[in-house]
Amino acid sequence: MKEKLKLEIEKGVDNDQKVGVSVNIDITNSEGSSLSGSVLLVEKCNSYEILQEEVFRIKEELDTLLERSKKLFEGEAEEEGPDVNEDMSAKGIWDILSMIKDPEMILVKFNSMSRQKRLEVADYVLAHCNVFSGPGSIFSMRYNSEEGILE
Repeated sequence: MKEKLKLEIEKGVDNDQKVGVSVNIDITNSEGSSLSGSVLLVEKCNSYEILQEEVFRIKEELDTLLERSKKLFEGEAEEEGPDVNEDMSAKGIWDILSMIKDPEMILVKFNSMSRQKRLEVADYVLAHCNVFSGPGSIFSMRYNSEEGILE
């Protein structure tokens, strides 16, 4: 089996070197054309400790995804929470969004609303909610006021 992950070593002056991790990818379109290459998965680091931190971070993310997929394979639906209806008030929508435990699901539901409704909800949250803890904190940290979306 061909290895997918590879150490990327960049030698510098005075035997200084940086090490990163890349992943080999193959992309094939519906017409049979293919493209191969590699993408840097871990930026090149100048110390083992930094490289180790980045690898552990990726491992944690993979473990989280693995756990989420286990629930899906076992037939447990991921928590989506109730649907938001744009006819609801900004407070009503926020009440629903703030009950969702998965920050990524909050992001998906919020960003799926119209721009006008997102602005109304954002105005409500930023003016009436505690933005220093809980869901309000997540909202305030991830809200992009220029685009009117959560990032």
